[in-house]
Amino acid sequence: MRLEDCREYYYYHSGKASDVARQLGFAGLALIWIFKLQTQPGLAVPSSLILPAGLIVVTLACDLLQYISGTLAWGIYNRLKEVAGFSQDKEFKAPPQLNWPALVFFWAKLTAIIAAYVLLIRFLAIQFVG
Repeated sequence: MRLEDCREYYYYHSGKASDVARQLGFAGLALIWIFKLQTQPGLAVPSSLILPAGLIVVTLACDLLQYISGTLAWGIYNRLKEVAGFSQDKEFKAPPQLNWPALVFFWAKLTAIIAAYVLLIRFLAIQFVG
């Protein structure tokens, strides 16, 4: 196995994890919507679903921020290399710190969606099991 192979596996699995987290976020919001309470002036969400809803919103925000931070970091780094006179085919090493902001948002996103689903499953268990 080569280091390049490890990176490809990492990119594949992190991409899939991002896709699944995003889908679970939308599904979780839909599930919360199903359990909304109808009140006279409007709609309300049960208090035990407020935190999971907030965590899902955090998940989706981190998803967006992951890609924004990666785009900014790599776009700026690319521009600096262009200004420094690097040709299109010149090899160079990029500092690993370029990925750190995106990695923070990636892991925050996964942590938030896991926490949200733990709370959602607990809510459902109380509703249906008692």
